[in-house]
Amino acid sequence: MNDKAEKVYGEAFFSLCSEENPDGLSDTLNELSELKRVFSENPEFIKLMGTPTISAEEKLSLCEDIIKAGNVSRLTGNLLCLLAEKNRMSCFAGIEKTFRSLYNDKFKLAEITVTSSAPLSENLRKKITEKMSEVMGKKVSLIEKVDKKLIGGVVIDYESRRYDGSVRSRLDALKGELSSVI
Repeated sequence: MNDKAEKVYGEAFFSLCSEENPDGLSDTLNELSELKRVFSENPEFIKLMGTPTISAEEKLSLCEDIIKAGNVSRLTGNLLCLLAEKNRMSCFAGIEKTFRSLYNDKFKLAEITVTSSAPLSENLRKKITEKMSEVMGKKVSLIEKVDKKLIGGVVIDYESRRYDGSVRSRLDALKGELSSVI
């Protein structure tokens, strides 16, 4: 992967979409997210698009099939074709990530991931969303994950920050303290 190329393409695509279709940024983000999911479920497609023995015409034909089958917008379709032409399809996930980050910045959104040992109750989901929104000064979108190893409590991840209030981390800390005493 080429982080610099992903960032450049992502920023350029966000800028283009902001100019050409500012009201459709949310739809474009949804398209990119769905394509990212499809590509991650089918990693052989990305490998195929990077194969030098496949001609540019064949790669463009594959992209056109995706555009038609997925009912992809003109802008997103053009991005796919450009990535195919430039042999940069492997950058797609990073481009989506950059686009999402710029979108979130523009609309003052924060996506947080909350991991708990069991599904969150509606009340707890609301409390976490309100508190994190207050802390961050942004509207919060919550992504939920369940990890039975946590035993209880929650772990909240936002960008590179982690708020760990899990029973598992408390037990690990207690174990560390006990082992240093004994």
